[in-house]
Amino acid sequence: MCQAIRMSRAPHAAVRRGGLAALVAVGAAALGAVACDYPAGQVDVPPGDPTVFRDQVYPVLLRDCAFSGCHGNPDRFFTVYGPARTRLDPTTDMDAPVTAEELAETYTRARSMLISPSGIKRSPLLRKPLAVAAGGAGHRGTDPWGAAPYASKSDPSYQVLVGWALAGGGQ
Repeated sequence: MCQAIRMSRAPHAAVRRGGLAALVAVGAAALGAVACDYPAGQVDVPPGDPTVFRDQVYPVLLRDCAFSGCHGNPDRFFTVYGPARTRLDPTTDMDAPVTAEELAETYTRARSMLISPSGIKRSPLLRKPLAVAAGGAGHRGTDPWGAAPYASKSDPSYQVLVGWALAGGGQ
C-alpha cells in the first residue's frame, strides 16, 4: 500500500485554502500510477516557488500544453486552466485574465508532477514533454508531425520548467 504524502508548506494563500487538499489527492494518484515504487515513509512534494510559477512557468504551460486536446482537457490528470483555454469555472469569459483559483489549481497540479521516486530530474513534468532522444519519457502529446513539445534540454521553454523545478534544491 502507498504511504502518506507529507506536504511542504504551500506559500500561495489560495493553494493553502483550497488547492492543498487537491494536491494531496493528485499526488496520491501520481504515487498510485507508478505502482507505489516509493520507499516506505512519507514523500515530500517539492515546494515550487509560486511567484516564479505565476510569472514564468504558467505562461509556458498555457502556451505549450493547455490545448483542449491536451492538458487543457479537465479529464486529464494534469490540467492547465486559463485565458483562451479551458476555464476552471465554465462561466468565466474566455478572454478574462487568469483567476486566482485557476492559477492555484494549475500550480497545485504542476507541483504534483514533480513527484518521482528517482528525484525531480526524472519527474513527469520534466520528462514527459521532452523528446525521447533527449532523455524524455515519451509523450502522446506530440504535434501533427510527431514531435514532442521540447526537442532538447536546451530549449528555452524547457529550461524555464527545469529552473523552477530544481530551484527548491531538488535533485
